[in-house]
Amino acid sequence: MDFGDIAVKSAVKIVDFLRVLPKVLESQRERLNEFVKILKDSKAVHVYGIGRSGAVALCFAIRLKHFEKVLGCKVWWVGDEVREKIEENDVLIAFSGSGETAEVLIVAERAKDANAKVVAITSFEDSSLAKMADLVITIPGGLETRKGWKYLEAQFVGEFYGGGEFELLAYAFQEVLISAIGEYFGIPKDVVIKEHERDSIRRKPSL
Repeated sequence: MDFGDIAVKSAVKIVDFLRVLPKVLESQRERLNEFVKILKDSKAVHVYGIGRSGAVALCFAIRLKHFEKVLGCKVWWVGDEVREKIEENDVLIAFSGSGETAEVLIVAERAKDANAKVVAITSFEDSSLAKMADLVITIPGGLETRKGWKYLEAQFVGEFYGGGEFELLAYAFQEVLISAIGEYFGIPKDVVIKEHERDSIRRKPSL
């Protein structure tokens, strides 16, 4: 089998895997309704994650920031040097497959100390992050590192290299959230276009 064949086979496997997401969300309709209520009531939204979960979380923060003028609340990425601190009536949306990532737990603790809401996007409802959260939305695929597994060994248990199931589903989920938020609040699609900085095209001077 040549590389092209393997790549196509991998693409089919990933698309098939993502088909589970609607069922996952179907069982959490009330939690999703609670999510949008928390969003509406929040003065500011802070988003955070570490590693690959953090990459997904950052994508969500970037996309949600396009909506902040319409939503009437600021959107911040906790990892930025220039940002506002988490305060009362804010919400922290934290992504962690295991729910045990130390840096995420520290930020969640700060949010709770400030009387802010915490929304956990994680695979485990009994994780430390989930226990701190006001709302938990479960996305399968996270690595359960608390059952005596060595972390590196746990990376090779799933369908994909490096245990990427959670990140795949979480990325699709944040796109679902953005689409649903846009439709729910009646945000025109051109809002996103207006919020993008246009790239300048440098043209060579005519000779």
